[in-house]
Amino acid sequence: MADNKPTLHHMNCSQSQRILWLLEELNIEYNLISHERNSPNHPTRPYHSPPSLIAAGHYGKSPLLITGAKDGSRPIPESSAIATYLIRTFDSEDKFGLKSGDWIRDEILTSIASTTFNHVHIQALMFDWGVLKAGDSAGNFPSSGKAYWTVLADLEYELKNGPQGGYFMGEHPGRADILLEFPMSMVNQRNWADLKADYPLLDAWLERVYARDAWKRGLAKGNGYDLSMFPKIPERR
Repeated sequence: MADNKPTLHHMNCSQSQRILWLLEELNIEYNLISHERNSPNHPTRPYHSPPSLIAAGHYGKSPLLITGAKDGSRPIPESSAIATYLIRTFDSEDKFGLKSGDWIRDEILTSIASTTFNHVHIQALMFDWGVLKAGDSAGNFPSSGKAYWTVLADLEYELKNGPQGGYFMGEHPGRADILLEFPMSMVNQRNWADLKADYPLLDAWLERVYARDAWKRGLAKGNGYDLSMFPKIPERR
């Protein structure tokens, strides 16, 4: 008999944790295949996708969703595409508001997550790893502090001036909330900014996410979510 449940290929300490959260929020049956990152001592690809994930399909990275048989067992990479597919397919009550909600706001915020925020947090990783130094043309992190994290100020503004309810899309997390979790967790776990002091609404939002039963279930089903595991390489000399 054909399996119509979606299958998530998930890797520890990766952005696929937010897809586990979404699957739990949707309260649907799904298959979970967990993969362990290469160890930091791997001779050629430390911390990267293991052979089992590379063998799972062309993209070789997580998250990777395989749709159920009714949708052709189609592979879908990239968190935004996966989230959109899952919500459109399984959110029959429109809790995530893709049908009846403010789709323009949702699109703006998801675009911030995948463009501006992604670009800045990759730069921050480059500073952590010593690829960039304060004063390089690419930026001036971390010495510039709040000035570097203008995207956080923008998101704080959106929480203050957006719909009431505690989430970016109102009383229930929307697609934007799902996609913003990972970069915000990176900021939080790697201590790139003082959220409590400088961005209290973002800090409260993240704590609200972590308190959700669906988040806790997804975290329990995952195999680790320590975004501080990636080393800070000593500054170049």
